[in-house]
Amino acid sequence: MVATALTSQNQASWKATLDLSFTQKNNKTILTSKKHTGPLMVQKPFYPEPNGCCHIYLIHPPGGIVGGDSLNLSAQLNKNTHALITTPAATKFYRSTGIQANQNQVINLEENAILEWLPQETVYFNDTNAVSTTRINLNKSNRFFAWEIQCLGLPAQKEYFVAGKCRQKLEIWRDNKPVLLETNRLIGGDELLDASWGLQGYKSVGTFVTSNGNATIDTETINKVALQFKGLSNSHTLLNGLFIIRAMSAYAEKIKEFFAALWELLRPQILQLESSAPRIWHT
Repeated sequence: MVATALTSQNQASWKATLDLSFTQKNNKTILTSKKHTGPLMVQKPFYPEPNGCCHIYLIHPPGGIVGGDSLNLSAQLNKNTHALITTPAATKFYRSTGIQANQNQVINLEENAILEWLPQETVYFNDTNAVSTTRINLNKSNRFFAWEIQCLGLPAQKEYFVAGKCRQKLEIWRDNKPVLLETNRLIGGDELLDASWGLQGYKSVGTFVTSNGNATIDTETINKVALQFKGLSNSHTLLNGLFIIRAMSAYAEKIKEFFAALWELLRPQILQLESSAPRIWHT
C-alpha cells in the first residue's frame, strides 16, 4: 500500500471502533467477540505456537489516518488468556490542514492474562495534527510486553518533521493505580527535536516495557544487544515493577529490530516461552 502525504480535508472523516474479547477454552485463547464499526478490524486469529497463544493483526484498510479521523480500540483479555497483538504495517498520520486526528487504544487484563502489545511503528508526517493514546490496565497477576515506536517525518525520503504537532501517550495502570504515565508532545521545528537535552536530532524514538516479575534481567546482556545496532541510543531502568527500555535512532526500523531482539531475549525469562515472531513481520 503506497502512502501519500497529501490528503483532502474535504473528504468524510472515518469514525472507527473495534471491540475485542478473548476467552480461554481448552488451553487455547479464543477470540470470542469482535465488533467493529468503520474501517478498523481483524481477520482470522493465528496460532503459530503450541501453547495456544492467539496472534491478532489489527487492520486499518485506508492505510493512513487524516485530520478528523477517530480510531478507537478496546480489547478485553479474560482470565488465563494470552494474546499477541500487532499490526501488518506502520500506522501513518498524514498531513492535516489543522483538524486533529485521534487514536485511542485501551486494553484490559483479567487474572493471569498475558498481553504482548507489539505494533509496528507510528509515522507522523510533516504538518500532521495527531493524538495517539494507549492505556493498558493490569493487575498483579499479569505478565506482559508492550512497545511503541514513533517516527517523525519520512527521514529516508528527506521529508522532515518541520511543522505540525503530535502527542503520543502510553499509560500503564496496575490495580487502578498508574505505574507509568508517559507523554511525548512533539512540535515540528521545535528546538527539543535537535537539542542535546531532547531528541538530539534523532527522528525516531521508542519505549519498550515489560513486567520483570521474578526474572532477573541482565542489563549487561541488553547493552550487548544494543551494540549490534549502530546509530542507536538507548537507556533502561526499573520503575514500579516495570523494566523500561528507551531508544532513539535515525530510523524507526532500527528501533524495531532492537526491540524485537530484546523481546526474543526476554520472552523465555518473563513468559517461559520461546519467541514466535508474527509471520506478518517477515512479509
